[in-house]
Amino acid sequence: MRTRESSAAGESGAGTFTRAKRRDQLVDCTIDAIADVGFARASVAEVARRAGVSKGVVTYHFPAKDDLISAVIQDVLGSMAEFVTPRVMAADPRQFPERVIAPYITAWIDYFRTHTREVLALVRIYNSFRDESGRPSPAFSARADDIAQITGALERGQARGYLGSFSAPVLAALMKAALDDVLSQYADNPDLDLEAYGAALITLFERAAAPNPDVASPKEERCSPTF
Repeated sequence: MRTRESSAAGESGAGTFTRAKRRDQLVDCTIDAIADVGFARASVAEVARRAGVSKGVVTYHFPAKDDLISAVIQDVLGSMAEFVTPRVMAADPRQFPERVIAPYITAWIDYFRTHTREVLALVRIYNSFRDESGRPSPAFSARADDIAQITGALERGQARGYLGSFSAPVLAALMKAALDDVLSQYADNPDLDLEAYGAALITLFERAAAPNPDVASPKEERCSPTF
């Protein structure tokens, strides 16, 4: 999952590469521990046990548990971006903004399905971990960026007449909230039918975004001959 970091570190020498690999292992073991026993019981000692090292090895790389949790957050959010963004961009939302809803929802549902342990760990961290100000990690602000990007695509679709009249920021926020709810449900019930849930969300939001029935859709103009 963190091959880029490890490879980059390897350029500085074998020792640095080994340290990076150890950090990767400890982050992976932390993800597994949180997914298996919950945030509170995923102690430094538990991470060390799973990694087969002493607590001192863990604290050498991560002086405090908060440092370890922050590394997990960054790792999982990074993997989300690497997984979701290319799948959404493959639908070419700039050229076809009216088609963004299905690939966006499908990409997130596929991530939940294929990265279950990361998903479980992140949900439990979000529900339990707070910084000194009592707020979730600032890294979770990436959620707002995600909503802003989808808002932009929906607004382009509206400007071109391919989508109906609605508040693009509200619809984008509702889509993200619905996906967050799927994530929470899946964390509590791993047997949740993600594909069926995702299909239902696509139908719901595509209907909400559909062009007004009394307005001719300009989609047909893309296939119309020009003279």
